Amino acid sequence: MPISMMKSRSSLTRLIASGLLTASLAVGIAGAQDASADANARSPEIVIVPLGGEEGEAHFVVGEMAWGDVLGLLNQLQSGTGDSVLEVAQTLWSSRDLNPPFFLFELARLTAESDPEFAVQAYFLGRSRTMYDAARCLDSSALDVINEASAYAGETVVQVIASRPELTIAAIEHVIETDGAFASQASPWWACSFGTNAYFAAVNGQTLTGDEWLMVESRWPSVRERVSVNLQNNLDMMQAAVAAATSAE
Repeated sequence: MPISMMKSRSSLTRLIASGLLTASLAVGIAGAQDASADANARSPEIVIVPLGGEEGEAHFVVGEMAWGDVLGLLNQLQSGTGDSVLEVAQTLWSSRDLNPPFFLFELARLTAESDPEFAVQAYFLGRSRTMYDAARCLDSSALDVINEASAYAGETVVQVIASRPELTIAAIEHVIETDGAFASQASPWWACSFGTNAYFAAVNGQTLTGDEWLMVESRWPSVRERVSVNLQNNLDMMQAAVAAATSAE
């Protein structure tokens, strides 16, 4: 039977829309480990969701706000009917430093048409924080979460970024000036659990100690420097492109 680790957004979107993921996630969250001496120890679990027909089944890593958990919360957020888009957006923004940065992409999606400038700001704040989280994972395969999570912002945001480069420049400048990429208080586990090491730990029922999935804190400054250089390089590139386009007119 084919098995998917569920890193394809199209499959994830289909499962989330059908409500299958949320129903199964309750099992994984309930099974999360109690607090231990190692605050970063994680005991991931696997939630298995049948895809139907000959498509096999999907495997989600869950537990203590893992990748599968944030997708389940996104499903609940999108399926809620009580709050207006504005209320949801305000909640996501006010809790941006507490939640995994994944939810900033949902904020960008919600505001892309009504406030494109803010949407682009939320997008690049989310992307820079995701870069920082993923770069602190010992499993390099977790870096794939950067593009995967960013895609949840939706096509409208991509179109705005492509058509209004001045918004991208302003957003990246703001992230750099405020050190926004490094202000999140959320654990990078949501990003690291996207990697294959967390998946196999969940399959085998293993607990990962903090130093088995998370880079030691003494190395975080060097990661910050790499992310900062990346942001500055992207800003320089965008500014040069805009300047070239302006001079060609």
